Amino acid sequence: MALPSSDFRGLAPDWYTSESAWQREVEYIWRREWHCIGRADQVSAPGDFLCFDLIGEPLVLMRGADGIARVLSRVCRHRAMLVLEGAGNTDAIVCPYHAWTYALDGRLRGAPEMHRTPGFDRASCRLPEIRSEIWEGFVFVNLDTDAEPLAPRLEGLSRALKNYHLADMRTVRRLPFGEPCRWNWKLECDNYIEGYHHIGAHRHSLEPVMAGRDTYALESDGPWSALRMPYRPGASPFVDGVHKGCGMPAIETLDPSERDSVTVLHIFPGSKISLWGGHMDFYRMFPTGPAIFESEKDYCVPPVLLERSDLDDMIQKLVDGFLEFRHEDDDLCLAVQRGLGSRFATTAILCHLEGTVGHFARWVEQKLKIS
Repeated sequence: MALPSSDFRGLAPDWYTSESAWQREVEYIWRREWHCIGRADQVSAPGDFLCFDLIGEPLVLMRGADGIARVLSRVCRHRAMLVLEGAGNTDAIVCPYHAWTYALDGRLRGAPEMHRTPGFDRASCRLPEIRSEIWEGFVFVNLDTDAEPLAPRLEGLSRALKNYHLADMRTVRRLPFGEPCRWNWKLECDNYIEGYHHIGAHRHSLEPVMAGRDTYALESDGPWSALRMPYRPGASPFVDGVHKGCGMPAIETLDPSERDSVTVLHIFPGSKISLWGGHMDFYRMFPTGPAIFESEKDYCVPPVLLERSDLDDMIQKLVDGFLEFRHEDDDLCLAVQRGLGSRFATTAILCHLEGTVGHFARWVEQKLKIS
């Protein structure tokens, strides 16, 4: 993949460390761009809900009685109490403060004693709905009501991934990371979308199975990058390395290059998806400052595997394999974040294996109008 010369330059260190840079990103990126907050099948039944916070906005993904998945504010219209926490299922949304009750689509159904308040109109009071869109089974939200639709921006990516049948995948395991990650969200994305660091940071874990020098980017026509990481000759993606011999069968519709490699996706700004030969995983990431974000990982499988009695065992082996090398990425990101705060830190000059990092940097610069 031929890359423009500008893609061999990273972002200036200040864009990973300063509070002013973060506030600019909140205004021009996180409040205006599409971000993945989960999968539609995670709220499959009416009343299923999944709560999250996006840039200070407490929101909930909720499946309505009409079968429609919506994203609603979870701030009560009365005195701003949060009406839901965590995940689960409910017949109605009941505020724990004064028992105001909302339907699953956000309509106000009951407000005790409010009939005595002059001018109160229950019919016009409801939990605000946030703009959302489902792409290949993933739920994306956008706080900007005027933003362009997401799907047309990702048409090229959908074509490139058609053999995986992503929309049919089912979520089977959530892996919370516990403590917040204390480095910049862009640093997390930079590290995720290049295989060059296999040579150093993962030389005993991933490099023996997926050589960093063999990784290559797919052509991108939108706000996304895709990196293919082929397995070394003789290494089986269903026995060796991070799969820990889990026994998960390959997806039958994949071509050989897809089956014998891992494809990692970065949909800008912060949506990360990994496509393996037999399953998929994705990361939910919610930044809260210049060097802190919440994160978790979810595992998805083709529906044909849902009836397998050994599915839980297969997924646990995938989790165990991931946890064996996750600390390597955490340690290097923490160290790089410290380095970026140094007065000696400079804008990165990128290797040809890091063109995806440069592609993201140019997108950030364009959104933030950095000259």
